[in-house]
Amino acid sequence: MAATLRIDKEGDWKRFERALHRLGRLSFLGLHQEVGEALVTSTRLRFRHGVDPEGNRWPPSRRAQSEGGQTLRDTGLLANSIHYQAGGRHVEVGTNDKRARVHQEGLEIRAKRARYLRFKVDGGWVQLKSVKMPRRAFLGISEDDQREIQEIVQQRIEEALS
Repeated sequence: MAATLRIDKEGDWKRFERALHRLGRLSFLGLHQEVGEALVTSTRLRFRHGVDPEGNRWPPSRRAQSEGGQTLRDTGLLANSIHYQAGGRHVEVGTNDKRARVHQEGLEIRAKRARYLRFKVDGGWVQLKSVKMPRRAFLGISEDDQREIQEIVQQRIEEALS
């Protein structure tokens, strides 16, 4: 986003001073709230499409494969927990769901006190040295998000200057 300023004469200087005054009244809280809402929407859409912020498909979960559902959409609790917090100087998008970090970053669990991990799956017992939960990132800013943020900021500045 580029901006050009040219001041030629006295009348332009007065108009410039008024524009600066209007920009000074720009509500950054409102701007950050609008950006937060846009990012929450795009993050929830990632759950619907099963993709990370770069557009890569998530590895399908066993549950989704066996039941024919969608990965990370069994109950909808994780997707619906996405929210934003905005202040005058920031906006944060995230979740307070404890499971989120495991899905966002992936996880490997290894047997520590025994040779194998032992647990029940589909009514039978399984022994494994480790279990991997693949990374299924959903938080982040995509290229589309970047463009939308730029549009929001540009629109707010233009509104303040008009």
